[in-house]
Amino acid sequence: MRKFSCRIYGVLRDGDKVLLTRSRFGPSTFINFPGGGIEVEEAPGDALRREFVEETGLVIRPVRTLFASQEAHLSTHHPIHIVSVYWLVERVSGDLRLTGNGDDVIELFWTEISKLPVPEMFPAEVEFCRVLPTLL
Repeated sequence: MRKFSCRIYGVLRDGDKVLLTRSRFGPSTFINFPGGGIEVEEAPGDALRREFVEETGLVIRPVRTLFASQEAHLSTHHPIHIVSVYWLVERVSGDLRLTGNGDDVIELFWTEISKLPVPEMFPAEVEFCRVLPTLL
């Protein structure tokens, strides 16, 4: 049986910068946009809002869908296929925790859209980052 992981991520802008997370999974660290897995029976928008609060401390409002995976991405850690969806979001309230969430997120940081650290990202994020400048 093939397994899938549906993932949802938010792109929060501040001028020409976007918010990114540096996270850990086991011994590995990586960079991605705030977000994560959609639970069974969870609406994607609810998952995005939940993940954003958990990872950043911010309450957000999803504005519009930016992108969904076009390529086949296999997890580097599990035998699953990953499908990622990226949303433009806007801040509603909350305090940004740049020092992480004390769990999987080590830190949060802003980076210019033209300087996204793709060598430290997973393939699904790299695919998205290639087209992100044309979507905003």
